[in-house]
Amino acid sequence: MKKIISIYILLSFSFAYPVTLNELIDLAEKNSPVLKEKALDIKIKEVKKKQIHKKKFGEIHLFGSFNRFEDPRILYPITPPIDPRNLVGAKNQFITGISYSVPIFTGFEIEKNTEISILAKRVKEIEYLLTKNQLIYNIKSIYLKILSLQKQKKALISYKQSLIELYKNIQESVKVGKKPEVDLLKVDYQIESVEAEIEKVKNSIYALKSALKTIIGKKDINLSVIEDVRLTELDNFNRTQLLKNINSLDTLKQATLSEEISEKKVKIAQGKYLPKIYFTASAQRNMGNSEYKDLWQVGFIVEYTFFDFGRRKHEYIQSKLELKKAKLQKKTLRLKIIQKIDEALSEIKTAISKIKASEKQLLFAKEVEKIEKAKYEEGVSDLYDYLLAKSQRFLAESSYYQAIYEKESAISYLQYILEEFKNE
Repeated sequence: MKKIISIYILLSFSFAYPVTLNELIDLAEKNSPVLKEKALDIKIKEVKKKQIHKKKFGEIHLFGSFNRFEDPRILYPITPPIDPRNLVGAKNQFITGISYSVPIFTGFEIEKNTEISILAKRVKEIEYLLTKNQLIYNIKSIYLKILSLQKQKKALISYKQSLIELYKNIQESVKVGKKPEVDLLKVDYQIESVEAEIEKVKNSIYALKSALKTIIGKKDINLSVIEDVRLTELDNFNRTQLLKNINSLDTLKQATLSEEISEKKVKIAQGKYLPKIYFTASAQRNMGNSEYKDLWQVGFIVEYTFFDFGRRKHEYIQSKLELKKAKLQKKTLRLKIIQKIDEALSEIKTAISKIKASEKQLLFAKEVEKIEKAKYEEGVSDLYDYLLAKSQRFLAESSYYQAIYEKESAISYLQYILEEFKNE
């Protein structure tokens, strides 16, 4: 039974379905709590827009009251001609009715707030796309780190296997007296060191995979096997052309929308110096002593704040300062984007140079390893030189793969700055 279970587990790992980067991105778009939160923000702003827009239609109120007076009071206002015999009074009086008021002019406050709500919704829509862009970049960045570490792990395992083979060969030589027994201890020490390094890399891979699951928003993904990415062949990027295209970036569009919102807030602050006009209408029934009287009225209300101890003035000053701040933030943001593009281009160039250097180092390291192996087998050099050559070859191989994925990461970073992931 144990044998069957072992075979099943072995087959499960052998035939595990490799997960691709695109599949993980698709899962993230469906499951990421961050994206869901941003989608809700858009809906909230849509509701807010409708809420503000409805203010221009006014409000309908139902009202009612009960009063008990010390003496009978008339049920309704007296109008000429006055006949005391027709006056109806009651100590206990009930009043019920309905009223309607609608703003005719509010200093453009409702109109501007409606426009702001439309812009605010657009800001949230852009924020959703930028969050998606950030999410995909984070996934890709972690994915590439995992691939790089897996290559390092593979190289370490290969290195360990070669050390085990070396240990066996030295063991045979020790038996016939060709090599000293201390050489076995040297190789054994090196094997232990490599095993510790393999464990370290495994733990790093595990931590990165856990982080990847958290970002995607799905913990039950099988990441035991992940498919390698197709390496980008394009090595040259035209900086001048890239800088020409930054005006179309949503990051700057978002800053422009924030500036427009600040401009409209200035208009709202200015409008508070204007009067407000409302249309009102009401109908009510006054009741008491089994008598009642129906009353109605329509009219206009004009409100004007004559003096507010400088409150409106300071609101206006604040809105102007916030507008100035929004303009400066847009300018700063543009400069930061240019800076990030330059950083990404520099990282790409550095990675390309590192790949070329690592290729040469790997060739040299392999050649040196062959030479040191032959010298050790012939007894010309010490085992230390051979082990050093083997470790240098591993370091060169590890550095080569690291440089390859660093280049991919640098290109991904540039794509992230240029917002190329938001439409995936």
